[in-house]
Amino acid sequence: MKRLCLLRHAKSDWSDPSSDDFDRPINARGAKAADFMAHYIAHCRYRPDYVLCSSARRAAQTCAPLSEELGASVPVEYLDILYHAMPDILLAQAQGAPDSVETLLIVAHNPGLVLFAMALSHDPDDEISTRVANGVPTGGFIVFEFPDAEHWSEIAEGTGNTVFFGRPRDLMSESRT
Repeated sequence: MKRLCLLRHAKSDWSDPSSDDFDRPINARGAKAADFMAHYIAHCRYRPDYVLCSSARRAAQTCAPLSEELGASVPVEYLDILYHAMPDILLAQAQGAPDSVETLLIVAHNPGLVLFAMALSHDPDDEISTRVANGVPTGGFIVFEFPDAEHWSEIAEGTGNTVFFGRPRDLMSESRT
C-alpha cells in the first residue's frame, strides 16, 4: 500500500509588495506553524520516508524544520516544477516516486494542492474530503492511502482514501489539551 501526504506551505509574508512571489518568505506565524507541523508530521503515524518540495522560498522554509526533524535518512528533493503546480503535475511527480518509498510527502501550493486532493479522493463526499473541499489553509496536512497500489505509477485520480486532514490551528489546540 502507498500513502501520499500533502502539505501546503506555511503562512507567507506579504510585508514587501515588491517581492517576487517565488521569493516570498514565511512570516512569524508561518514559522511557528512550520515548526509545529514538522514535529507533528515527524512523530505521527504518517511519517514520510521521502519528501518532494516546491523550491519556492516559502515552501522550502516550511520544509526546513521538517527535514531537521526527519533527519538525514529521509531524502528531500526540491523541485521548481512544484511551484504553483496543478493536479496533473502533482500526480506525475507522485507517480514518479521510487517504489521503495511507502509514504511520500509533497509540499506545495494552492490552488493546485486542494484541486489535487479533491481529484485523488475516491469518495469526494466523505467527511474528510468535504472538509478539504472547504479549504486547505496554509500549513494544512492531508493524507491519502492507496490500498491497491504496490507501485507509485498505479495511483490515479479517484483511487485514494482520504484518511486525515489537519490544520495547524486545530492540531496545536489539541496538543494543549
